[in-house]
Amino acid sequence: MINSVNGFEYSKRSPFGDVSSHRGSDYWLAGTERNTENIQGSTLASILPETIILNPDEARKTNNLKIIGWSIASATILAAGGIFFLLRGGPNGITKGFLAIKNYLERKVQKSKLSGMGASAYEYLLGKIDYLLNKSQAVNNFTTIKDFTFKKIMYGGKNNWKYTRKLHNRITSMFEKLGLKTVANSYVKTLSHFENLKNLNISTLAELKKGKDLSKEITINGVKLRKSEWIALVEDKGIQIEQLISDNFSNGVRRARYLDIKKYTKELEQSFDEKGPLWFLSKDTLNSFVADAKMLPKKLQIQKNINKIRNDISYTPLDLYKDADSKIMTIASYFSIEDKNALKILNNLRDNFSQFSKKGKVNRNVVLSNLSSLEAEVKHLFVLTEKNAELRNCVQELRDIFINYRRGNVQEILDVYKALLPQEQYEKLSKEFSKAVKSLDKSVKLETEDFINKSRDLALGSAPTDILSVLGGLGTLSYYLGKSDNSQERTAIALKYGIPALVGVGVSLYGNARLFAGSKSLCFAMISSFIANRFGSFANHLYENYLKKTGQYIEPQKEFKKAKAA
Repeated sequence: MINSVNGFEYSKRSPFGDVSSHRGSDYWLAGTERNTENIQGSTLASILPETIILNPDEARKTNNLKIIGWSIASATILAAGGIFFLLRGGPNGITKGFLAIKNYLERKVQKSKLSGMGASAYEYLLGKIDYLLNKSQAVNNFTTIKDFTFKKIMYGGKNNWKYTRKLHNRITSMFEKLGLKTVANSYVKTLSHFENLKNLNISTLAELKKGKDLSKEITINGVKLRKSEWIALVEDKGIQIEQLISDNFSNGVRRARYLDIKKYTKELEQSFDEKGPLWFLSKDTLNSFVADAKMLPKKLQIQKNINKIRNDISYTPLDLYKDADSKIMTIASYFSIEDKNALKILNNLRDNFSQFSKKGKVNRNVVLSNLSSLEAEVKHLFVLTEKNAELRNCVQELRDIFINYRRGNVQEILDVYKALLPQEQYEKLSKEFSKAVKSLDKSVKLETEDFINKSRDLALGSAPTDILSVLGGLGTLSYYLGKSDNSQERTAIALKYGIPALVGVGVSLYGNARLFAGSKSLCFAMISSFIANRFGSFANHLYENYLKKTGQYIEPQKEFKKAKAA
């Protein structure tokens, strides 16, 4: 049972104690055989109250309110967390872990092949991880089935239950608004960064225009212009950045993208309606995450469009290297270790792009020659096959990445500032530009990855079933509070331990709806639980004082004392 975990240590310093005070197997025995002794037995007497028993029924035998309270709080959190893990967090978390391992192994395989080394061990592991990844993604279909079934129940099917349908939609709308609020808040910060950059740019240029050497010729990246012309160039680039931000990330434009996302999720919902009640018996549910696969093309298209805008704003040689290297790894996956010539060409291309990322320049003719050689290898090795067309598209995309490379407006501005400003002032400006671009990347990820995934789940009915985790915790708390000896004890445990535990669970769920990272949600949950505990302890103190004044106070039973020696 989820609430019957034994053997958690207690000490006066902390309710969670310090396990290092036990040696060897004695510590583990304290949580198993030794805890099964009768409450008056000498074995249990020798370890209490140092050991806190997480099973509330066992904890009651100690007559220690703190141990009982912590055990009930733990059971409440475990029940709520367990439900949420099974219904939501577990499958997604496992899938992310497998995906990270898969990406790591894929790069290892291709790097080994490109360097001329065997990759059999990595390929074996990759095959196993790929299998597990597919299965773990398929587990997410359980979440979809659960959500969609519960949604249909609340909608009432043909009976069209008005009130439960309305409740379901309101809960879903609330979760969606929380996610939208996070995206909006992130963009407020991003737009603020770029507004500060605009003002900083204006003041810096105004200062430069005051100089007397505006007609002086200055060479930057091989181009010679008068200082006044360089200043005009920076002004123009600044206006372009401002326009790109306004045209693509303002409230109205984001609203249009949001409506597109709603349209796609509506189509997703309709596709599941059309599948019929037994869709989960299809083979697809055993091999992939069906809802994610359905939404993926739309999501990738949105991301592609926004990434193009982002690259117009800021695009460095390192960004080019990352894009090219990712494409090279994809191309390498089509070749075997025996295709030595093709792998050698790919390895040369990796070196070309790596050199470019470090020095900002590369022999253009050499890169184009390597690309042409790669195209010839593809044509030679994959004659009249589907792979020939796929590979040729990949190679053409790699060629386009290189040929169409153009530094972003931010980089062109910084190049000019580096030549015109003192080093200290330039570094300050560079940091501000970097901060703004990082903020933009974070906002874009929230909008085009996290929020789209959340919208996908909400369309299929995830919000009301997420609430079940809180209800599960509330049910567990109510059950164990019902076993209290009197209302005074029940109130004390609820205020000091039970309610803070539920607050933590609720805040964690709120963090999930707000698209917060897991660590951030956990941190907020712990802080909220601590604050709730402080308020609860103070409220309980006032309540006990009231009982004492009215003569209703009941002296707590004495805490467990060691049995007298036989």
